[in-house]
Amino acid sequence: MFKQLKQLWARNKAGANHLDIHGSRVNKHLDAVWQGKSEVHRDYDWIPLYFRYRQPDERDTVDDKTWSDLEMYQVFARIDRTTSVIGRQYLYAALRIYNRPDDAEKRRLHSLYTLFRSDAAFREKIQGALYPLRKNNSAYLTTLLYEELPPKPKYYYLIYLSSGLFFLSLALIAVNSAFFWAAAALAVCNLLINTFYGRTVFHHFNDLASFTTMLRAAGNLARIAPPAEVRELDTLRELKDLAAGLNRKVFWLCLDEAQTNDLAAAFFGFLNIFGLSRLVAFLRTVDDLKRSRKGIRRIFDAIGSLDACIAIASWTRSLPVTAIPSFNSAGTIDVTNMYHPLVENAVGNSFLLKNESALITGSNMAGKTTFIKTVGLNLILARTLFICLAERADLPLCVVRTSIKGEEKVIDGQSYYSREVEQIREFLHCREGRFLFLIDEIFRGTNTIERIAISAATLRYLSRRNMALVTTHDVELQPLLSDCSRLFHFSEQVDGNRYYFDFILRDGPCRAGNAIKLIELKGYPANLVDDARRLATLKGGQSPVSPIRR
Repeated sequence: MFKQLKQLWARNKAGANHLDIHGSRVNKHLDAVWQGKSEVHRDYDWIPLYFRYRQPDERDTVDDKTWSDLEMYQVFARIDRTTSVIGRQYLYAALRIYNRPDDAEKRRLHSLYTLFRSDAAFREKIQGALYPLRKNNSAYLTTLLYEELPPKPKYYYLIYLSSGLFFLSLALIAVNSAFFWAAAALAVCNLLINTFYGRTVFHHFNDLASFTTMLRAAGNLARIAPPAEVRELDTLRELKDLAAGLNRKVFWLCLDEAQTNDLAAAFFGFLNIFGLSRLVAFLRTVDDLKRSRKGIRRIFDAIGSLDACIAIASWTRSLPVTAIPSFNSAGTIDVTNMYHPLVENAVGNSFLLKNESALITGSNMAGKTTFIKTVGLNLILARTLFICLAERADLPLCVVRTSIKGEEKVIDGQSYYSREVEQIREFLHCREGRFLFLIDEIFRGTNTIERIAISAATLRYLSRRNMALVTTHDVELQPLLSDCSRLFHFSEQVDGNRYYFDFILRDGPCRAGNAIKLIELKGYPANLVDDARRLATLKGGQSPVSPIRR
């Protein structure tokens, strides 16, 4: 038993003195992570925990509706090439919290992305140190860092006394067998203490087991010599003594009886249940944990940031082109070949908006909704990771809010129109100059006359205070909003007997007039097609327009 205890202590101590990155299985796993080919089960019950515990100002975060509308879960999954659960939680939080436009931090992060892409040996050392934190039980470390730890009971010294007397009674049995009854009575008393007080603290012990793994990883990372300045490693070197000291203090709390044989497990269980060993260790440690929380959180952040930056470096390496965005306070969106990461062989679009809103028209499936999602997603990536999926991007310092159509379900008991009215009502009360609103097929759930009237009034109001990108089939809105909005369109292309979408954003209203040709190609009755052409002729011909600057 004592040999088992000695081995566990040696393993705990040794964990802070070497990097266990050897072995083909580990190396193969880390390579798969870097290549984005590892299979990951992402449980969104625990991945957002760190974000929620940080409690950022809601005005500086990507709200739940926008996160869902822009399919950010899928984007997160593409970026998530993290080795550790801590890195996964940190990356999720990073994608949901807008950064301040700090040029120094922007340059630092991009230099770190470049370093991880160019120096494989350095990156693999970091990943090797993070490897022990890959298991999901590390996810609840955030509760240890942010939830209130249970206070010591008022008469906590009685727990020390009862524990000490129990072990003393056991020792005195050899002198006088009558002490057996004293030990038995104290064992019952300690069992009751474990039952009633212990249940308030025992759920923290699993968190503490992951806590020691994190502390050992911090020690391993602190010994890595980077080829360039890496602030996260500087932080871990600064806090290495704190990590080592806490690791020693919580050893007994984190002792995993499953790692011992049956006899040793029974022995440790006896000490913990009847001798209150684990409770006494917790009482001796809890104040240190509370005092050290600021430092522990810095360790967590440094580890998470390193892992998240490796993931981002890997993801950007797989993309055709990325840009470091610049930001302006003039409300200008000026981008060249911006594209969406979830669209295979995505077509990039270029456009310029100067403190004005935009109406986007076009056929269904022509790319209107994908376009406004592309703009919103890229603005979020620019403000959170300082990355834009474009050749060049100059963007406003805006918070993105969305109202994008989703599946309408009868069981909801509320129409799409009603939900949209409530959502846009929230937009109307947002602060001036801080928001970019993305609205898909505005007020589509009502009749044409009222839809145009309400849409025009709403967009005029929003455009006085903020910017909006709005998809619509109602080209009649353009003359009503000509002083505050530009009109763009997507259109289908017809080439002989085939049609296709080129997904290129064009300036002005759509005048191509391909809709009737499309129904003809789809096999509609000839007399129906002729009747449609006759009726369309009554409104006069139209001519196509040229694409805008690309």
